[in-house]
Amino acid sequence: MSAEEDLRFLRNFQRLLDEGAFVSTYKFALLQALADLAVERNPQPDGRLPLPVTALAGKFIEYFWRQVLPYKDGKALAYNTGRQAAVVHRVREARAQYHGNLAEAQADAGAWSALEGEVARIIRTMPLWKLQTVGNQTVEFLYRKADYRDGQIILLPGVAAALRQFHGLLTHLIRGGWVTQVQRIAANRQILGDTTDLPSFLFGIERQALNRFRGVLREHQQGACFYCGRRVTNEGELDHFIPWARYPLDVGQNFVLAHGQCNNAKRDFLAALPHLERWRERNIDSTELARRLHDRELPSDGARALVVARWAYAQGASSRAQLWVQGREFRQVAAGWEQVLR
Repeated sequence: MSAEEDLRFLRNFQRLLDEGAFVSTYKFALLQALADLAVERNPQPDGRLPLPVTALAGKFIEYFWRQVLPYKDGKALAYNTGRQAAVVHRVREARAQYHGNLAEAQADAGAWSALEGEVARIIRTMPLWKLQTVGNQTVEFLYRKADYRDGQIILLPGVAAALRQFHGLLTHLIRGGWVTQVQRIAANRQILGDTTDLPSFLFGIERQALNRFRGVLREHQQGACFYCGRRVTNEGELDHFIPWARYPLDVGQNFVLAHGQCNNAKRDFLAALPHLERWRERNIDSTELARRLHDRELPSDGARALVVARWAYAQGASSRAQLWVQGREFRQVAAGWEQVLR
């Protein structure tokens, strides 16, 4: 897309958020699902990207899996101005059935497929064909209803590329609107009170769930810090190798065990080439980590982690990002990462 086309896309996206009719958080979830799947899937040569509605449904389930938890004093938030959203109700039931373990739910292939199908039907009924309604107009700049076939929509040429390029900015806009919508729902006002941690609750990390990775990674790394190689004598810290701030990917292959000092120094930077090479070898190419994750019923998806890594480093290369080496040492991204992630 040209600079002019990029600007037109961003203007349409902003207009959708400013002028679109939002009575629930479904539209925000749909926008986020489109952006995330554009990162995780490669478009066709003509720039179009087919997306099954069941794939969108899978994302909905992932987003609401955390949000259905009680927010305060055992009370859950509402995500619709009327009756509780049907997707939220079904996700809450599934979460209870699998004791909060998303990986276990996904591993139950028949039940997961049925849940995705049910959520997909809800998406087709409400947000899918109303998302691009602005005032009394329909502005089909993301996908066209006329192109819908065989249970999938098709992102228009250049849309997937724009969603990939501006993913961080768009996620910030989507989440801001999502938080505001939850705050506007009258049923939530007494629950929320004067609290300011709503964004962390809606989009943060479930620490209790992540702690389950710690033992697996300690075994896999033989008790050593992933970055400096020295022994981790205390509990250590889990680090998202592709930083959470860049893309929220909670699969085992995207985690490493690190010293707190190394983790704090790396922060939200991409890691330098030696770390990237080691990550590719240990977490992606080795089947041992996948086996350990499977045995513990933990989320495992090396292919997805690799695709997200390619996207993140391509973004870093285009913006001439600084890659973290150690301590306060950084190197500018340079050629070589493409070969590691090919």
